[in-house]
Amino acid sequence: MALKKSSGPKESSATQHLHQRRIALLGLGVENRALARFLHARQIPFAVCDVRDPATPVEGVQQWRIGEGYLDDLTDFDLLFRTPGLPALDPRLCAARRCGVEVSSQTQLFLQLCPAPVLGITGTKGKGTTTALLHALLATDPSVRIFSGGNIGRPPLEFIDELQPTDRVVLELSSFQLQDFDQSPHIAVVLSVTEDHLDYHADRAEYVAAKKSICRYQTTGDILVVNRDCPTARTFADESLAALWTFSTTGPSIPGAWIADGQLWACCPGAQPIAICPVADLSLRGQHNWSNAAAAVAGALAFGAPATHFAEAIRSFASLPHRLEYVAERDGVTYYNDSLATTVDATCAAIRAFDAPVLLIAGGASKGADFSALGTAIAAGHIRAVLLIGQEAPRIAAAVQQAGAGGIIYCCRDLPQALDAARRLAQTGDVVLLSPACASFDQFASYAERGDLFKRLVCAPSVV
Repeated sequence: MALKKSSGPKESSATQHLHQRRIALLGLGVENRALARFLHARQIPFAVCDVRDPATPVEGVQQWRIGEGYLDDLTDFDLLFRTPGLPALDPRLCAARRCGVEVSSQTQLFLQLCPAPVLGITGTKGKGTTTALLHALLATDPSVRIFSGGNIGRPPLEFIDELQPTDRVVLELSSFQLQDFDQSPHIAVVLSVTEDHLDYHADRAEYVAAKKSICRYQTTGDILVVNRDCPTARTFADESLAALWTFSTTGPSIPGAWIADGQLWACCPGAQPIAICPVADLSLRGQHNWSNAAAAVAGALAFGAPATHFAEAIRSFASLPHRLEYVAERDGVTYYNDSLATTVDATCAAIRAFDAPVLLIAGGASKGADFSALGTAIAAGHIRAVLLIGQEAPRIAAAVQQAGAGGIIYCCRDLPQALDAARRLAQTGDVVLLSPACASFDQFASYAERGDLFKRLVCAPSVV
């Protein structure tokens, strides 16, 4: 598949334009810190507006606006770079837009400056795994350099100075990051889209609309790859002028990739289907990861990578931390860390990934989710016990009781107590699974901190 050619060096004119703007960075998270370094290196003046003083120094700041009113009356700036954690529809940002102030983001600026073709990946869950696997597939072609970033952890402006037009860039993009876009990646990959972050977005419709920015501005020379098994993902094609590819776990998707007859298949436009590898070769657990693998293969082919060594890359690919991550086996009981499962759909998929009886540790901070589907999945699955923690424990317990499985509920004070209870209840051959279906912020700083504690407790001598 031919790639859109770069229009040549973009940065000089764009950064010259930035010198003429009154710029403010709204919030100093990971992305805006990368942006601050970028601006400072180019001697572009900027202000920082945040609710609190930064914990570490920031070079190049010309003006500070600190405190609870840091977003009040932003009209003394021309250009605002929003940190992803700040809702794009915050009334104070909307008021600034009505006064002609431009609201952008670090990722949007990267797209404007990037000299290399970009593939963007979004969806409700599976973005990180798909991004990492797609990077591994692209890296089998030694003739190109691959860069990955975005929501997976590395702000892309950190590597903008390294890029050449012959490179390839893969970005994992959250709904938070997509809201400011006025252009889309050359290739957009859309995984399953359900609902998430309803504590941040006004409703599901606004969440889906934010996701659609990944393809809304594509042209006829671009490519859109969508999950054919997801009704919402299929609607993204209505927003894009790009050539349509698909992927599926239920049948042929041409052009694209799919699972059939125990094989992972792929097909480029006008070519014959090829078998990539048996599904049994996938090292990732669960049918949802079959879909992620098909998405990665379709995206890699759309990006022009030869499929010659895909099978080898797929066989050697290991799950990312906190995503159905194998931790250990203790006394015949296997422990898995799925702390990044912060939605109902992700936890339901994790439950379905195991045939053995599961002791599920779930609960945490609210994201506005409806737990009825989780209650149904627990009642229908091979669940020996549900050990609930955190703010949402009562609501999950109610959903499980409503589904008729109230007898397996154990409410626990915290994660250590839940794991101790799971250890006492587990039998040989069982799986203890941390898959919370909730955010972590009631008891932890992040999902990673939660998952790391789980792993330490599992591996500690007291857990044996």
